[in-house]
Amino acid sequence: MPLGIDFVQILLHFFNVVILFGGLYVLLYAPVVKFMDKRTEEIKTQQERAGAAEKAAAEKQAEYEEKLAAAEEEIARKKKEAAKEIEELKKRQTADAKAEAKQILADARAQGERERKAIVSGAKEDIAAMIDEAAKKLLQEDEAGDPYENFVKEAERSRRDG
Repeated sequence: MPLGIDFVQILLHFFNVVILFGGLYVLLYAPVVKFMDKRTEEIKTQQERAGAAEKAAAEKQAEYEEKLAAAEEEIARKKKEAAKEIEELKKRQTADAKAEAKQILADARAQGERERKAIVSGAKEDIAAMIDEAAKKLLQEDEAGDPYENFVKEAERSRRDG
């Protein structure tokens, strides 16, 4: 052994180091690497799922926003239609009320005219009856001079006639 170096000892130490590194690799490094690879795959899968879920959520949100906008437009359109219908209904009711008022006024005037004619006609008949009665009384006074006698005759005639 030159220089005090024992090659067998070196080989044994080298062999021990190789066994140590092999054991550490099998016992520690390989399971840790396997765990890390597995964890990396899980994280990638979760990220893909999250990305897909985020994309789906964004699509749903866009869809709901479109539906909301369409609903708001529909509501605005319905409000305009309702306002227009209300305005038309108001105009029709106003026109109907005016027509009805005119009809009521015309009927009232016609009724008033009929009543006036009836009153005038009745008054004419009453006046004619009064004139006739006055004329009869005048004639009776001329024919018979006693008013008491005329009164009694008239009363008897009234009782027989009516």
